[in-house]
Amino acid sequence: MAIAPLSRSSIACPSSSVRETCAPSAPSAQPVSPTLANKVSPRQMFGADGFDSPLSAKKAGGLEAGGLEAMVQELARMMQELSKAAELLGGEGGASGQGLPALQAPAKGVEGASGAGAGPQAAPAVAGPQAPAKGVEGASGAGAPGAAKGGNTMTFTNDGTSPMTVNFTPNAGDKAIDSVTLKPGEARTVEFPQGWSGNFRSTAGDGAAATLGEVKFNGGDNQTYYDVSYIEGTNASMTIEPEGGGRKSGTMENLLASAPDSVKAKTADGSVYGIKKTTTSNVQDQGVVDFYRKHVGADQGYVIPTDDASTLATKGSHLVVRMKDLTQGTTGRV
Repeated sequence: MAIAPLSRSSIACPSSSVRETCAPSAPSAQPVSPTLANKVSPRQMFGADGFDSPLSAKKAGGLEAGGLEAMVQELARMMQELSKAAELLGGEGGASGQGLPALQAPAKGVEGASGAGAGPQAAPAVAGPQAPAKGVEGASGAGAPGAAKGGNTMTFTNDGTSPMTVNFTPNAGDKAIDSVTLKPGEARTVEFPQGWSGNFRSTAGDGAAATLGEVKFNGGDNQTYYDVSYIEGTNASMTIEPEGGGRKSGTMENLLASAPDSVKAKTADGSVYGIKKTTTSNVQDQGVVDFYRKHVGADQGYVIPTDDASTLATKGSHLVVRMKDLTQGTTGRV
């Protein structure tokens, strides 16, 4: 730490003729009482100018009786003071590694924890927002209120009497989701990433016709959009609705019960498993479209690509999906 230089302009009379009546332009600071020495902060100690140092302006104007020897003694005393200051800095600033603490106004009415003479304390760090807990409760937690779950979820229930497997197809750029196999009556909650969009289907049949559940999480206005689509055919009954209630898309009616043979979807060996597609390469099969129209409302599910009234939305991020393969006892394609 450099010693503060003496200001020549602050001495009122020439240095060659120092007189006792000659006073500096700025009054000297009063010496610190020995009883208060330990209560002076490092900032205050090093904030003193040349007139507060042991080598005062009066002595700097010309050597007095002690001459050079007196100056050496004064310098020695100053080095001791500097050494003490360094120790103080090591105690107060060493732990934080920041040197001199910043000068701050003390908090009103609050006593410092280290005593009245302690240097200003750094303000306590404000805790930032905590990241939400990752993961969602398994099937056992599916009945809990939606607020208790994290992120975006869908709870799938197999309402059939045979096991069923649900496959997920993400849209381009979205994360792949593992397939879920459900026993009869089993429910399973699946978590989806922020902004995930895609569809899901049962694997029953040969894959040529399948009921699609479609979803987009965190869409416009941070809403969840969902619908059931019959454009690609039907192999399972399906409904989607918000957890806690809301508009329902799809139907749990077994459409095969009243379907004419001309609209039935069959495997290569002739086994019936569902209803045909309504649209192939933008060409609609009017007989199939007319059949669906008798069972699916215009806002209940997509029968043709322009049924946009069937896209439903909710402010919630937890959906409930119920599914049942149209034909029971079939394994389906994994």
